[in-house]
Amino acid sequence: MEEIPEKSFLATDKLIFGIGQVSKITGVSSRQLRYWEQQKYISAIQTKKGASRQYNMHTLIRIVNIQRFLNRGFTLSAAVEKALKIDEAAPVVKQFMTTQFKGLKKEADNKFLLDFGYLDNSKKQRVWGIIENGETSFEIEDIS
Repeated sequence: MEEIPEKSFLATDKLIFGIGQVSKITGVSSRQLRYWEQQKYISAIQTKKGASRQYNMHTLIRIVNIQRFLNRGFTLSAAVEKALKIDEAAPVVKQFMTTQFKGLKKEADNKFLLDFGYLDNSKKQRVWGIIENGETSFEIEDIS
């Protein structure tokens, strides 16, 4: 079993995307992105005047969520409202993952085990998140 104990994949603070990249990633046109910015739904990183707009990972995720809700038939204002609620929860999820995530084990080409550490302070059971063939589940392992 290959062990990948890397936590750095959660450190997304320094990822920066140009407006063209964001448009390609999300399917949202550059024109729409500029409109959303004018409406204060999103904000670009402050750069020199005349420089291309750039967005951080947090804004990229907000754009993805807004577009996802628009694709589900919500109005733009409702989509933004729903995306903002997700934004509120994101720091809590990130804190949990940063604290609890201990590593990743690749068991097979299509099976990965995410190590979430011990279930409690007794350290008698370990919690594993399992991703296999696109399906996810949890497993509790008794520690001898």
